[in-house]
Parts: sequence; C-alpha cells; structure tokens
Amino acid sequence: MLVITGASDGLGLQLAKLYQKEGKKVINISRAKSEFADINIFCDLQKCSEIKSAVQEIINRDEPLEALINCAGVLSIQSIDEITEAEIDRVMSTNVKSAIMLVSGLIRKINKDGTDIVNVASSVGLKGYVNQTVYGASKWAMRGFSANLREELKGTKSRVISFCPGGFKTKLFEKATGVDNTEDISQWMKTEDVAVALKQTLDLPKNMEVSEIIINRK
Repeated sequence: MLVITGASDGLGLQLAKLYQKEGKKVINISRAKSEFADINIFCDLQKCSEIKSAVQEIINRDEPLEALINCAGVLSIQSIDEITEAEIDRVMSTNVKSAIMLVSGLIRKINKDGTDIVNVASSVGLKGYVNQTVYGASKWAMRGFSANLREELKGTKSRVISFCPGGFKTKLFEKATGVDNTEDISQWMKTEDVAVALKQTLDLPKNMEVSEIIINRK
C-alpha cells in the first residue's frame, strides 16, 4: 500500500490516479475524499491528535507500506509587514509538522517495511521570493527534513526523496488568494506530467536513491 497526504487534489490526486491504475492500494490522508483512493483517512493535518489517529489506523492494517508521499501543502502570500502568528502556525503545521509527525509515528513500520519517503517541497525552497516568506520557509524546512531523514535511514532499505517542482497547474494560488493565476496553461507545467516524473523516480530500482529532484518550468 501507498500513503499519500493531500491525495484529494492537485499533485496528490494525480499520483493516486496513477497508482490506482497500476493496481496499487492507495490511502489518502486529508480533510477531503479522493476519488482515486481505496481508503480515505479524514484528517486535519494541522492537528497532531488527528495525525496520531491516522498513524494508528495505518499501523493497524498490518500491510507492507511501499511508500509515504508527503504531498499536502498550503500556500501563503503575505507582505513581510502583514505576517501573523496564526499564518505561520497554519503553514508550518500543514507543510512541515504534519510530515515530520507522520514519519515519526510510522518510523518502526518504515524501517520494517523498507518504506520509501517522498517529501514534496518546491523550487521556492531553493531561492527567495517576495511575499512568500512563510511559505518559502516551510519549503526550505522540508528540504532540511529530507536531508536529516536521509541520515536517519542510512543503511536501511528506505529511500528519501526531496521533490522540488516549479510552477505547475494547481488550485494552490487560487485557494490562497481567490485568484486563478494558471489560466494560461502554456505558462505552467501539467500536474499530470509532474506526477509521472515523481512516480518514475520511485519506480527506479531500490538500490538507486535519487536524493533530490528539481523540476523547473521551461
């Protein structure tokens, strides 16, 4: 089985679609249902208590966990003088803390099953952008988490992949601002193509670990 956070929308949804077509059991962890998931675990990823419940549900299934893909995320667009503590908590909890807590809770199973872990970061985690201080910090943090986790799992069968895509067509910006900035599809990568790139990386032989992938718009 594979666990994908945020498989109800965007990149997570397309990944779930690919794996379902391949006959894999997909578990979605999010607040909304995924049409391509076999099992939906409804969870507010900002709340550690709900994450712990999701972890226990996965463990109770007693099936090998092939991969954990931490895909859920929210965008924040705020000028530096308008940043609030609430916004920092919202973004960091969803984008970073949830991934750390999931891995921490599942670490024994991850070690036992040789589970691969993908942490979806962003090209925003590679350089700075105006009005994206909090979001950018969360994506830099995800890359840091991946680097540390890679050391933790050195010598095991588990691979840790930091996946850093640039702009692709999702509702991320629209959810944050109320404006759809992806109407001109020629300016954005297709979500389906980004999903294929991630899956192809996971499909590589287990003795090949691609530590980090950076995909930019051409």
